[in-house]
Amino acid sequence: MNDLKSEKSPYLLQHASNPVNWFPWGDKALAAARQANKPIFISIGYSTCHWCHVMAHESFENQHIAGLLNKDFIAIKVDREERPDIDTTYMQACQLMTGQGGWPLNLFLCPDGKPFYAFTYLPPQRSGQSPGFSEVIEKVAKIWHTQPDNLIEAGRRLSKALQEQENEVIKTQPEETIIIAALTTYQESFDSEYGGFGQAPKFPQPHNASFLLRSAARKGSKLAADMALHTLKSIANGGITDQLGGGLHRYSVDHNWLVPHFEKMLYDQALIGAAYLDAWHYTGEEFFRNACNAVLGYCLKELQHQEGGFFCGEDADSEGAEGTFYLWTIEQLASLLTAEELQVITAYYQVSPHGQFEGKNIFHRKTELQDIASDLQISLNQTTTYLNQAAKKLLDQRNKRPRPHLDDKILTGWNGLMISILARAGAAYGNEHFLKAALRAVEFVCKRLFPDGKLLRRYRDADSSISAFHEDYAFFIFGLIDLFLVTAQHKYLDLAIALQERCNQLFRSTDGGYYDSEREFISGIGRGRSKQDGAIPAAASVTAHNLIRMGRLTDNSGMEKDAEILLQQQLSHAGRYPTAFAFSLQALDLLLAEKMTLLIVIDEKEKRLSQPWQTVVNQFRPHLLTLVTAHPDELKGKLTLAEHKQAINNQTTAWLCTGSFCLDPVTEPAELEKLLCHYAPLNTFSR
Repeated sequence: MNDLKSEKSPYLLQHASNPVNWFPWGDKALAAARQANKPIFISIGYSTCHWCHVMAHESFENQHIAGLLNKDFIAIKVDREERPDIDTTYMQACQLMTGQGGWPLNLFLCPDGKPFYAFTYLPPQRSGQSPGFSEVIEKVAKIWHTQPDNLIEAGRRLSKALQEQENEVIKTQPEETIIIAALTTYQESFDSEYGGFGQAPKFPQPHNASFLLRSAARKGSKLAADMALHTLKSIANGGITDQLGGGLHRYSVDHNWLVPHFEKMLYDQALIGAAYLDAWHYTGEEFFRNACNAVLGYCLKELQHQEGGFFCGEDADSEGAEGTFYLWTIEQLASLLTAEELQVITAYYQVSPHGQFEGKNIFHRKTELQDIASDLQISLNQTTTYLNQAAKKLLDQRNKRPRPHLDDKILTGWNGLMISILARAGAAYGNEHFLKAALRAVEFVCKRLFPDGKLLRRYRDADSSISAFHEDYAFFIFGLIDLFLVTAQHKYLDLAIALQERCNQLFRSTDGGYYDSEREFISGIGRGRSKQDGAIPAAASVTAHNLIRMGRLTDNSGMEKDAEILLQQQLSHAGRYPTAFAFSLQALDLLLAEKMTLLIVIDEKEKRLSQPWQTVVNQFRPHLLTLVTAHPDELKGKLTLAEHKQAINNQTTAWLCTGSFCLDPVTEPAELEKLLCHYAPLNTFSR
């Protein structure tokens, strides 16, 4: 066992028995490199990463390669999910050197931690034009022994480039023209047949759909709505979605969302759930409600810790191969199902004798159940019964298979995203189970990851560790704001504001931007200032959104101004590359919308809004901040919005506030709808 044996990260523990003499990142490893004057080999990945597993089996378990590394290098393993600061900085270095990135991310560093050579996956031996990993190790070692100054100079130059990139600030005025340019660019890259943007591989990036729906609602762009809804339907019907068990796979290797990379990540579930919920608000279609429920149901069943927090995700691999857990041969189906069930499920999930992935089938949908019933000349009810019976049998059988590895770390930031969607969906659907899950997740973070008033990033196996990054603050605050809006419990807004103040102290720069980390992990390499929204939104994008909402809720114009200053630094390339700035564009869309809040006071005897009121509230108005409470007195002195507000004659009463004044209260949902149609008109095309 090497020095990883005492770590908590599942990824590091996967490598604890490698013959490579791995160190975890820290003072011990860096001191060893300096004292021995050896370069560092650093390998960064995560425990559910397929190609990380491949390289581990081929190279890191290889005695010859381990001997080469142990002889001439200090080897360090990093879990990118625990240390996003290290991962992001070295990924930028890799992209500067090679023009591409990915995981496993491998670099050679000078003893002081400055990078001079980077690559992703390599086979152990040369394969065609690709050099072998062992060959690269030997060449780097030779150069270090004969010409170390060349590598040291390369590390110095690259570190300088990283700092220059971090310090470059291009300010752009947050204006409507950016959104107009973005919509044009979306249209140019839109796949009108299958949905999504660009070519394969296709990543869901659900915040693109959420931005497009927001833009459609505020600006009346039917094209924006069509792009979002078509993309979300294609994803929900595709093989990228686990049709049996729920949940979204990582990405699609093809352009039509059929063959996925099978790992499932918590942040993908939270973001696609939010996009489905937005689409349901926008269209009222049960399709999107069912899609959202399926995602959240998977998370509650498979990713929830017994105390309420949520785990990071599940691996793509099981039984030594990718996707095995999810795939079916037609022979397997025939052995489990009746003839009628087999007929329905093969038609509904597009099953064929040859399959779509190494002779096996990936369940996906192209045909409506009504059409299958018509083709088979049976009733829709009977068809539905056959489908449900078959799905239950297959899911029961699948659950007997060895499950993919579960990464059971719990990260503050990713849990913040889950808290947000669970709170929103719980309120919209009247689902107490979702709302209770959001409350339990907040309790978990506060108990396990917020000891002594210091926010931490990671909990696993009774151990809380690693100071929180900007991402953790931003995402957790985001969830707290949504939880406040659906519960009206001021403690959540109070905590969000307190955490934002601490976030400003730790991460805000003098020019109004935000660093990713509290300090440099290596002197002279920077603290990171992520601007692009990738699979996970940039922390600064989410913070801009948070500042606008908290500012409007508390009448703090300074917060909204801070958000505007921040967005000036985030949006310089958003018009030309909107898919990389979708969450920043959502924040811009909110900033440009008129300030509008809605307070609804219900009678103390009522637990929730009655259905007629809920129907009005559920209409898609993402720019309207809505608060429902039976106890407005608890908000007095804290929110101007709640001052002098009481239910009239024990009836549900609503106040729509726009700008600096509130309109006269109304006590009928139809009256509220009239006000909203006048002051916050709906621009939807599907209802």
